[in-house]
Amino acid sequence: MKRLSFLLFLLRLCVFADSQYFEVRDIEIKQKGKNSLAAKQVALDRAARLALKKMIEDELKGSFPESISNQQIQNCVYDYSIDQEKFSDSIYIGRISYRFLKNKISSLLKPHGINVSIQDDEGKANDVRLSVYLVDFLRRARELRKIKAAVEKFSDQKVVFRIKKKYIDDFRKLRIKYARLI
Repeated sequence: MKRLSFLLFLLRLCVFADSQYFEVRDIEIKQKGKNSLAAKQVALDRAARLALKKMIEDELKGSFPESISNQQIQNCVYDYSIDQEKFSDSIYIGRISYRFLKNKISSLLKPHGINVSIQDDEGKANDVRLSVYLVDFLRRARELRKIKAAVEKFSDQKVVFRIKKKYIDDFRKLRIKYARLI
């Protein structure tokens, strides 16, 4: 039982994006360097910069301020995952996903005239609560990670989470049995 609780705790951290983060997935990077490890270090800095640029342009509909340093960007990174990587003698190739802290991104971008809303724009009125059997949840964890949702409650049989109404069609495509809660 303790192992199951620990597993569920880890899934809560890993599977669903929390509203205090911006998540940017699948940043592809190729970097040449003195050796593959040196190339990887440079690639991680470049990938974080590319992820922030993509997030600003796609989600915030702004233009990326080039004056932002790599150190400032790194201060906003909550965590990252290397989804895929390849090494050779002097080349590093990777696909990386990042999560940025919204409050730090807001502080970083405010002097550049880009306002970041830390609270959800749509509010909880546009949220839907769904209950899914734990077995289905665990079976489809990888696909569910791509859907923006926040886990509210775990039990040994069910998982309850909150999802925006606009993402409900993405959820339905997974063909998981669920119950909509009031």
